[in-house]
Amino acid sequence: MRFHSVRRGACVMLGTVALLAGCAGREGAAGGGTVIIGTGQDPKTLFPPNADNIQARAVTELIFQKLADRGASLNTVGDAGFVPRLAQRWDWSPDSLAVTFHIDPRARWQDGHAVTAEDVRFGFQLFTDSLVGARMRGDLRASIDSVSVGDSITCTAWFRKRSPERFDGLVTSLTPLPAHLLRDIWHDSVALSAFSRAPVGNGPFKLVKWEQQVRLELAPSASYGGAHATLDRVIWTFAPDASTLVKQLMAGESDFLENPSVDDAVAAGKQTDLRVIRLGNYNYNFLFFNLRDGASDRPHPLFGDRALRRALTMALDRQLLVRSVFDSLGRVGLGPFVRAQWSADTTLTQIPFDRQGAMRLLDSLGWRTGADGVRARNGRPLAFTLILPTSSQPRQRFAVLMQEQWRSAGVKVDIERLDNKAWTERSQQHLFDASMGGWGATPTPSGVAQTWTSSATSKGGLNWGRYQNTSFDALVDSAVTAPTQADAKAHYRAAYQIIVDDAPAIWLYEPPSLALVNTRLQLGTIRPDAWWMGIPSWSIAPGKRLPRDAAPAKTP
Repeated sequence: MRFHSVRRGACVMLGTVALLAGCAGREGAAGGGTVIIGTGQDPKTLFPPNADNIQARAVTELIFQKLADRGASLNTVGDAGFVPRLAQRWDWSPDSLAVTFHIDPRARWQDGHAVTAEDVRFGFQLFTDSLVGARMRGDLRASIDSVSVGDSITCTAWFRKRSPERFDGLVTSLTPLPAHLLRDIWHDSVALSAFSRAPVGNGPFKLVKWEQQVRLELAPSASYGGAHATLDRVIWTFAPDASTLVKQLMAGESDFLENPSVDDAVAAGKQTDLRVIRLGNYNYNFLFFNLRDGASDRPHPLFGDRALRRALTMALDRQLLVRSVFDSLGRVGLGPFVRAQWSADTTLTQIPFDRQGAMRLLDSLGWRTGADGVRARNGRPLAFTLILPTSSQPRQRFAVLMQEQWRSAGVKVDIERLDNKAWTERSQQHLFDASMGGWGATPTPSGVAQTWTSSATSKGGLNWGRYQNTSFDALVDSAVTAPTQADAKAHYRAAYQIIVDDAPAIWLYEPPSLALVNTRLQLGTIRPDAWWMGIPSWSIAPGKRLPRDAAPAKTP
């Protein structure tokens, strides 16, 4: 199959500082054409505090701007590399517990009203009000005490404490909102107001029409002061049946399909008018061992032994597993992180695939092969049960393949498939031997503290296998509190090496996050944390226009 690698990391930013000249007033300019994006899920809401699925994020982040955005490096420590958007610039207080933003005086809402500092404060009030139910409420309340207004274009965010990622947490979580339109709506009703279905934003695109569960259309906004989008229209079409979306793409009825199955990607990649690209990925999947005996505090009779866990890891050909499930599109996991994170280190020493070495290590540990082909020690067979959720086809395929590879090393594995609710309950209650898991990371690597440190083994924590290593904990703590990215990265690397060596989990794969794209569509760069942020620069290749690309009539 043909696989096209689109350069990632270099971000198409929508900042107002460098892109203001000569761009306004071009709404409806002819020649851009129409791009149709096929996807399986409707946004449900276009109210930024409650935009909690990918489609909602994509649309709202094209309609609304934030104060600043991560730059090409996707740095999350300090403010180095961050790009101005609504804010032209920002200044730190001498004690670094406050940051003052200077709003671009030319920024406008799509109804013509100026964007003001009060819109920032009002947005913070909505995002942090429990009546609104914003998905980022907890993060903002934990980090930010308040937002004050200096004048119409100056506001200050006051932090509760110093932390290296406090700026990133603020500007990526908070979206300023139009106070003049929303102030008189009760906070417990604003999420269900007409605004959530027909928002007035300040970004490069405006909403034209939304038929829920069917179709959503955006067009460039004349009030946006930055670089005008090349396209005339961007349309999302929604179909819960994946096969319908693939058929539409192959028939030329759409141009872009996000997250196709690997089988569909392989088939589509054989068509001359389609290509497969990576969108970037922050998910990683793994098999994690229960290091305790059930829900007790006693060491697990098998997995309390570090050497046995390493032997089981050595017995698996993870490269073969990934190729078998994902063709050439998947990547072997490297640890509790993904390659797209700035803390990633591909030079870590991995436990290698060495089945003969694994068998020698098992022999040395006293696990001898019996007449039935299963190893045993002191009358106990080397056997365990692996639980997994039925919702994930890749995990099920990995489980069967691992079962076979371990069988050849004398290890007996029974697979128990559970519905999502049952799998989650069993994992949270530590009622398992081994389990197939996966986490969705973010550009900040600090989430590892919530998933793999000792503090995350307590009730409500996500360290369900109860891995504990004080050296690992100390290094993660040093990384999370490090004042510079370089210092943090060094601490993360050392922590990652410890957990890889300890093998509390087998790092299996980073699932492919793909898109199928018609070759007429020119994408430029793809941002791994938000591919849709490049849409303003998308264009249609010369000579590949379709009748639907005719410029639409201007809308009022």
